Amino acid sequence: MRACATWLSESEKSLIVDEALGVLERVGIGLQGSRALPVLAEQGAVVDAEIGVVRLPRELVLRAVDLCPRRIVLAASAPERDVMIDDGEAAHFCSSGCAAFVLDHRTGERRPSRLDDLRAATILLDEVAQVDVMWTTVTANDVPGEVRELTAYYTVLRESHKHVTFVDSPSQAEPILRMVELFGGAERFAERPRFSTLLTAASPLKVDGALLGFHATTAAHGVPVEVYTVPMAGATSPVTLAGTITQALAEFLGVAAAIQALAPGASLLMGASGSVMDMRAASISYGAPENALMNAACVELAHRLGVPAIVPGMATDAKYAGIQDGYEKALRGLTAASAQADLLSGGIGMIDSVNTLYLPQIVLDAEIAALIRRLLAPVEVSRETIMADMIERVGIGGNFLHEKETTRRLRAGEHFLPTVSTRLPYDAWKAESRDEVDVARQQMRELYVAHDGRPAPLDPAQLSELAAICEVPAEVVAALEGPLEAARF
Repeated sequence: MRACATWLSESEKSLIVDEALGVLERVGIGLQGSRALPVLAEQGAVVDAEIGVVRLPRELVLRAVDLCPRRIVLAASAPERDVMIDDGEAAHFCSSGCAAFVLDHRTGERRPSRLDDLRAATILLDEVAQVDVMWTTVTANDVPGEVRELTAYYTVLRESHKHVTFVDSPSQAEPILRMVELFGGAERFAERPRFSTLLTAASPLKVDGALLGFHATTAAHGVPVEVYTVPMAGATSPVTLAGTITQALAEFLGVAAAIQALAPGASLLMGASGSVMDMRAASISYGAPENALMNAACVELAHRLGVPAIVPGMATDAKYAGIQDGYEKALRGLTAASAQADLLSGGIGMIDSVNTLYLPQIVLDAEIAALIRRLLAPVEVSRETIMADMIERVGIGGNFLHEKETTRRLRAGEHFLPTVSTRLPYDAWKAESRDEVDVARQQMRELYVAHDGRPAPLDPAQLSELAAICEVPAEVVAALEGPLEAARF
């Protein structure tokens, strides 16, 4: 027994792919300043160098897509933590990136995020079993802009044992290529890439040429690239879901063609983050059900083309950990996972349309992720699991509590056991006098203690070299080695 969800029919997939290819052929994509333009021209594209627009024949685009590997290893500090992206693999969960604010769990104050918040979030996410891939979660607003991103990379890599995605990319590839050497050199890194990067297209149909060149350079050295498109229905894409889905696919295909022109065989993931504009609030909505529908469709389209897919899974527009927060995250996450997304981003630990980190939310979201995994995991239906012989032996009016198989299978995980949700009788729950956030805060304490007892993901020599590559000042290195402020309750 296993859940099976289908969102697009075969004819709908064919129509959307055909229309997306047609858009690229007739309208094209803006790549102003990209060194891919002359290469694409040699491959048969129609290039207007003055305005940086390239119109792509569908055959060229499909050849580029064929170069994208379906199987990608997202390596961690040790092979047992690696994430395998491939057909038939269950969905994996990752954190979100570069939130600008934190809702402080000690004071209730919403404030700009700082470097110590990034460290605190990274440690907690590293300890939560349901998080498989780490993003650079919040912006270090207290670090000067010219060194902020590399400082963030240093901070996350020094604390996390999991694969890391650099969400904001520096303007120079040289530090990233030195990190490739730090993690074993180009050949070894290509086999087990320790980090990946994220490239965001500007809807509609545009990507910064210099940024694309950076990602192509690092991709040529084995760094996987998550190519995100972020069309907003009714604002930066057509108001219809079908129109936004088609534009999102066209944007990914255009970027993929450009990167593959510069770095043939680059490992790309189609990152679709379709959203809607709430016309009453005049703001983007990340928790809308239409987002889930569009992203599920994009997963199916990516897989139709043989490309891995990453989509937001647990985003919410809620401003605190409450009812709206719970149902938006659960429904969005279940929809994306049921579409067999390879990676689910966009929300673990985040509230307020992915603008705000709330540390207890990481623990709460881990429980939602665990529930989603249980709902979509296979359930064995066989003569052995039907247990008709046991039913006959226990008979009418008996019970199964003392059966050895009951104990064995419960210990093996036959039933989901929550760590945050309560199943206590009412009086026992009332006597305990704790809500979900209280439980999450207690688990946070335990997870921070557990992290302190684990070996670091990098040895001292690697850490020192990484600090030099990222040009992290000595006082910042010292501060990151000190006690964690967020672990104080």
